[in-house]
Amino acid sequence: MKKRVLLWLVALALIVPAGVWAQGSANLSGTWKLDKVDPPLPTGRGGRGGGGGGNAYEENVFSPAPTSLVITQTPTEVTVQTGSTKAVYKLDNSLTVVPAGDVNALKTWAHWDGSKLHLHQKQGMSFSRDILSVSGGALTVQKDLESGGGSTTRMLTYGKATS
Repeated sequence: MKKRVLLWLVALALIVPAGVWAQGSANLSGTWKLDKVDPPLPTGRGGRGGGGGGNAYEENVFSPAPTSLVITQTPTEVTVQTGSTKAVYKLDNSLTVVPAGDVNALKTWAHWDGSKLHLHQKQGMSFSRDILSVSGGALTVQKDLESGGGSTTRMLTYGKATS
């Protein structure tokens, strides 16, 4: 009986780490080009009014989606670059603060939920969450943004960029 229990404990010890590793097994690395935004972004600056005098929330929400993303992934972190802006996310859900000690610093954290990667950002009064997943060669980003008392969700679809 003791041998059977010991055998089950050894088997369990081997299986559990494999399951944890499989949660973060999606490979998001590469250069991605924007294919589709849903719902479509309105044209012109200034958000809903289109008159150019929108507030900061509208400017963020209705600004053009990044036309390309460069994602670098290691077992412990993911770096997302849009244009010249880079954000680093530790995959253990721990907080990264840049610059450290600044009350208005960019705060990032990330975690896997199955094969979907959740990227969280907070800066000042703005909070956003991106949920990334890959299927059929396409990267889907569900972008949730809250700022100034308002919120919005957009679905962005990216395809792999070819050299």
